[in-house]
Amino acid sequence: RLRALAPDEKLDNRQGSKNFFGKLDLQQLKRTIPGFIRVEALLDEETYGTQPELDPVPVKERPEIDPKPCCHLRNESLAGPTRPAAPLSNKLFMWEVGIKFVGIRHMPEESNLGWVLLQRGPSRGKDEANTMSDYWSNQDYKYFKERRPASISMHGINNQGGWMGTQRQIWEWHTEVCPGGFLPPYEAPHYRFDGLDMRNVEWWSGGISLVTVRHACNMQRLISLEPSRFARHLLYHSANNKQRQLQFKKNTFVKVNDFYAQLLTVQNDAKQAMNKIKRMESF
Repeated sequence: RLRALAPDEKLDNRQGSKNFFGKLDLQQLKRTIPGFIRVEALLDEETYGTQPELDPVPVKERPEIDPKPCCHLRNESLAGPTRPAAPLSNKLFMWEVGIKFVGIRHMPEESNLGWVLLQRGPSRGKDEANTMSDYWSNQDYKYFKERRPASISMHGINNQGGWMGTQRQIWEWHTEVCPGGFLPPYEAPHYRFDGLDMRNVEWWSGGISLVTVRHACNMQRLISLEPSRFARHLLYHSANNKQRQLQFKKNTFVKVNDFYAQLLTVQNDAKQAMNKIKRMESF
């Protein structure tokens, strides 16, 4: 529906502008896909645990995200000591994304999406006209003094473990969006040896080929902030091994419920900013 109603002409919608809401043009929408975040279930919170202190975006309300869509095993015979069959909501955590990196956007009124999280990865570069702007979690340095990490920083690009696309979308990615193509055989100069050159595993399985800019598709991942939909953007990393392997990065581990609560704070800030802009434009 959005694509059918989208204007063909380019919009002034660059990152850093005020346009974290309103219309999107056709080329921007062609570069939009659902996003996912990998999560694990804490097996021993005293031993492993998460951030002892949350990143400095306050929590005002803390609803619990439903763990069933992502993380409850339909086949309980697959459960074991390191893979609980029905982990509780307050045991789910993420390790690849934090509130300091992300921003949100209000989607066009013609959709039913409302507010969405924009995951990191896309960079303006030569493709500036097709990128989508957002409202950063620390807009106007409201909560801390650090600058926003670069959009292409691998510290903020979560390897989401997969992607979804319709047949039409995949063909558009291959023929219109992705340099060198999205399907093999891949084309030079973006790929060597028809795509059989050395690339790390996350380039393919983690979706890096889709969501970054260097020889890649530069596509924008969206995650709904409506709680029941947000729950369906979570993917259970059922090996539950990152909490042991990455203990040296424990300060980046954040519980899903805490992260979502921080997003609600940012959403409230963005709503106020959007309403202020609309009032000023109405004069």
